[in-house]
Amino acid sequence: MNLAALTIGEAVPAEFDAVVHSVFRSAVNLRLNRGDGLLTLVTSDEADLPQGIRVDTPAAFSFETLQPAEPASCHDGLLHLASLTIDLRPASRWTCSLPALRTDLTNPQVTAAWRIVWRALNARQIQTQADIIAENLLTADLSRSSVSSIAASALRSLITAARHLDTAALPPPLTALIGLGSGLTPSGDDLVVGFLAGLWCAILEQKERLDFLSRLGEAVIALSPRTNDISRTYLIHAARGKVSSRLLDLAQVISHGENSERLLTAAQAVMQTGHTSGMDAVTGLLMGMTVWNEVFQVSV
Repeated sequence: MNLAALTIGEAVPAEFDAVVHSVFRSAVNLRLNRGDGLLTLVTSDEADLPQGIRVDTPAAFSFETLQPAEPASCHDGLLHLASLTIDLRPASRWTCSLPALRTDLTNPQVTAAWRIVWRALNARQIQTQADIIAENLLTADLSRSSVSSIAASALRSLITAARHLDTAALPPPLTALIGLGSGLTPSGDDLVVGFLAGLWCAILEQKERLDFLSRLGEAVIALSPRTNDISRTYLIHAARGKVSSRLLDLAQVISHGENSERLLTAAQAVMQTGHTSGMDAVTGLLMGMTVWNEVFQVSV
């Protein structure tokens, strides 16, 4: 089968050799023969990714004809797999720039948009009986050993470290969060991805914040082997300020102070991702956005 790519993430090299790592209906992960992390092919209805190639797929298409360990080779703009060739030449390059959003929660419209998403998030987490409910992270009984309680304690410590730009305090909460929980992308990882995104939105060109984020990113990357390959890839890119188009879209509408149907549409698009992955990422995003704002902060 011959297909064409629609978009290519900025972290995808022009040429590479790889093997199929894992296969799902709407995505297939490739492990590079040289380099770190994974590349991901996704169907046309999925989000753009920093490491992703979004393919113009027909209705009811599935990547499940591919098999793990099959070779993949990309040269001269063509990606060849065992039963599939993808033409990358028509694709546009997709990029993510969170710092450009300049999230400013001193703006009442931005604060209002944040609150709308916060309420929608908690309502969905309660409705779906998710293990992690955002508002409970601020009041959880830290004496318990549940995923929620461990996440609550670690996230509070991470927020405090970020507020004080205290890089020395980073290892314990990151060690507790990375790999915490079950699933393709554990809840702790999704919280960290969202939290990093929120911080990147709010650096506002301040050097001390950028320096802190650089050190935080280094610490996340260093600890990323604690989780699985797929989740590790998302952590590595988030550490560098790169996340999926759905999380970027939500950060954008909040940062623009939108109070419209588009705001909730963007929020729902992220929250519906995976079983709880999207909700956990939004939890981290919203908390990260508030860290460096003295007027409006989530209380820990």
